[in-house]
Amino acid sequence: MIKKTLPFALSLALGVGFGGGVAIADDHADHDRTVGQVIDDSTITASIKTKLMDDERTEAFDINVTTKSGVVTLKGGADSEAARDVATHIARTTEGVVSVDNRIVVAPEGSLARREANTATLSGEARAEAAELGEKSKDAWLTTKVKSQLLAEDDVDGSKINVETKNEVVHLSGVIESDTMKAMAIRIAENTEGVRDVDAKRLKVIEG
Repeated sequence: MIKKTLPFALSLALGVGFGGGVAIADDHADHDRTVGQVIDDSTITASIKTKLMDDERTEAFDINVTTKSGVVTLKGGADSEAARDVATHIARTTEGVVSVDNRIVVAPEGSLARREANTATLSGEARAEAAELGEKSKDAWLTTKVKSQLLAEDDVDGSKINVETKNEVVHLSGVIESDTMKAMAIRIAENTEGVRDVDAKRLKVIEG
């Protein structure tokens, strides 16, 4: 009797194991994986964002990163295919990444395509605000970029030069020591991508 019962019991156990019992187990497993995956995805996203900001080849670009089940999606704008490829490489080599969907748009800074790419992932309200403040935001960014370059240039006393930007026109003002320094400051501003024109009428030279 025992010999007959054992196969039956084993059969019943297997039947439960592969029937309703497994459905319950799978429900729990799916739930656990879902919670765990959300945590993993958040970690992956944060890690990629940090790497993109730390890499000098991608730090200046507005790149949005989202991760779902290890699949990373990149959106935003970049200056070149090389920069786009770097972003893909950074994402792909991040621990936990399954695949990368790179939707980064390569377009010149300030172009319509670039602006649309940079705001493509914003909510409707944020997008409307970005459109309204787009020019101001770009002007502020240009001011920061020009000022930082002036401060980094050894032959220019950037601390004595004020920088303001309006409608992509950079205005330089202050008092500096030589015409050579003024010319270099103007050239730095003119060569900054996105700058439409430079006004240096208020940048005065006092030679000692």
